[in-house]
Amino acid sequence: MEFIIALIILIIGLVMYGMFSRKKIYQEIDRLETVKIELGSMPVAEEISKVKELNMTGQTEQMFERWREQWDEIVATELPKADELLFETEEAADKYRFKKAKKLSIHIDQLLEQTKIDIENILNELQNLIGSEQNNRHDIEELHQLHRHVKKKLLAHRYSYGKAEKALESAIDHSKQQFESFEEETVNGNYLQAREIVLQLKNDLTAIDTYLEQIPKVLVECQTTLPAQFTELLDGFMEMTEQGYVLEHLQVEETIQFLKQETAAIIQHIEELYVEDAISKLDVVNERLEQLYDALEHEVFSYHKMNRESHTVANFLKVLQEKNRELRNETLFVQQSYHFKEQDLDLYYKMDRELKRLTNLYYNITDKIAEHNLAYSVIQEELEDVSKQLNQLKESQQSYGDMLQALRKDELAAKAQIEQLKSQLIEAKRLIQKSNLPGVPEEYKIQLEKTMHILHEVMAKLKEKPLNIQAVQALLEDAVKFVKETFDETEAMLEEAKLVEKVIQYGNRYRSSYGSIAQSLQDAEESFRQYEYKEALRQAASAIEQVDPGALERIQQLMTSEK
Repeated sequence: MEFIIALIILIIGLVMYGMFSRKKIYQEIDRLETVKIELGSMPVAEEISKVKELNMTGQTEQMFERWREQWDEIVATELPKADELLFETEEAADKYRFKKAKKLSIHIDQLLEQTKIDIENILNELQNLIGSEQNNRHDIEELHQLHRHVKKKLLAHRYSYGKAEKALESAIDHSKQQFESFEEETVNGNYLQAREIVLQLKNDLTAIDTYLEQIPKVLVECQTTLPAQFTELLDGFMEMTEQGYVLEHLQVEETIQFLKQETAAIIQHIEELYVEDAISKLDVVNERLEQLYDALEHEVFSYHKMNRESHTVANFLKVLQEKNRELRNETLFVQQSYHFKEQDLDLYYKMDRELKRLTNLYYNITDKIAEHNLAYSVIQEELEDVSKQLNQLKESQQSYGDMLQALRKDELAAKAQIEQLKSQLIEAKRLIQKSNLPGVPEEYKIQLEKTMHILHEVMAKLKEKPLNIQAVQALLEDAVKFVKETFDETEAMLEEAKLVEKVIQYGNRYRSSYGSIAQSLQDAEESFRQYEYKEALRQAASAIEQVDPGALERIQQLMTSEK
């Protein structure tokens, strides 16, 4: 039973697959049929018939015959073949030969696609031919007008073109021959060749029209403007040379001679109608000429700037020399009073040598100025370099002077800090005296002696000559630590002594009731009189906590609130 059900399901599946596949193939057949009909209905024959309106000779006749044969082949062979293959595909689908049907549909699609390409090529070539004929008729009239325009312009301004007139006249005559060639190709039905002639003729006449505008300007510049500039530049060069300017490095005379040769070459190019090359060369000549003008102007500018810079550098040197003398005196003073590092002293000697070197360099430059054997622009660059180095030396002097001042600042700061430490110790003594303590513990005395000793060491080190400020600062750090510890210990000791007194006072209420407490409080009082405040606090607190737990904490809180 299960086998039969499975078989039925399989059969139903196969039937459904067959129906789906056949439907899909039928849809593809319908699509291909539509494409075939669209291709067959395209107005190719009508478009080809339009060619008969042209001169049916030469190239036009050959192309017409080829297009007609191609279209006949499509209509009589390729499209009917597609019909046969479509019928065969449908038949294969009916017989459930889906693989064959699929293969045939792919083949039909490729066949129709190629047919479509062939038809589009025919129509494009047709449009190109017909369009060429139409464009030729339109363009040739404009070109006749342009030809008359350039010919008239050449005749009206023939003296503006110099020897280039003959080349221009020859170019215009050549365009006349191109018109004749165009007419001949058109009569012979060679519209595409005629189109090429039109395009070439358009380029040639447009170029001639442009040349007629450009050539007079170029000739005026080469024959009038540039020679005047060459003369002006040479005169300026000679005048500056007589005034003492050193200009050999600019090679002005050699460059102008080269530019004259280039100008002659430009005129030759113009006469041969190489106008683009001539204009390109002219741009180079003008650029080189501008560079010469700029170079001479730069020398004049450098001369004036050199004079200003020379005075500035001289004054700058005087300022730095005076500053160097001040630093030398300060260095000698610091050497006598402070521990001066060898590398710090080397800094001064290095600056001194650098100042002497720059001074000599400046005098060498002034000698060059007086000798007039070096370009002012070069001398100006050397002066700028010296000025830059002097600024660097100025910064070094400033840093060195700041370092010397820093040594004195450190000394004064150390003295001020020592006074603060001494004040702290005096304050600690005052607090002890004010508290009316019977005395201080032995360990506190030892701590105080150590603190006073380190302070005396710092003060002694500060009086040494030369002063080693690094050693002073190292000892000062220890002194700060000791003074802080001593002051903190003083406050703690006073706090303990006061707390002992409060605790004993509080404990007096239990003396008569508890013999042990009376004894402990008496021991605490004895310890207090022996300056053992920590021990006295321990004894008194231990006694009252036995009968009144938490009493010590309450007493401490009360003291805190009183503060």
